Amino acid sequence: MSIKEENNFGQINISETVLKNIAYKSLEKFLKEEKIYNLKIEKDLPKNIKIGKNEDQSITVTVKTAAKYGENIVEFSKKLQELIKNELEKMADVYVTNIEVIVESLEYPITEELEQSIIETKEYEEKTEE
Repeated sequence: MSIKEENNFGQINISETVLKNIAYKSLEKFLKEEKIYNLKIEKDLPKNIKIGKNEDQSITVTVKTAAKYGENIVEFSKKLQELIKNELEKMADVYVTNIEVIVESLEYPITEELEQSIIETKEYEEKTEE
């Protein structure tokens, strides 16, 4: 599946992988801002995003995610929908008709101490891989 557009200069194709990547980066950014991005979420994130193309060339997105414990889940999901929709429409010039958010779990917000520990662990792992 890809999004195709023709103009005077030729054809433009945007692959499903690119659309999924935009949604992925949007979700990753959102979860980091909400302080619930962790190693488990990072591992599961790529397989939790699906992109579908409609007959009219518009797209639909399905996202499985965790929500922040203690926050209104509906409002959390609406903010996520808006971010993904805006990023896809801005970057790929596609019309997004539907974004389905499936909240599968709740995560406690990450404290600054835990966040620093995660950063140090990742830095250590990167150094040992070299």
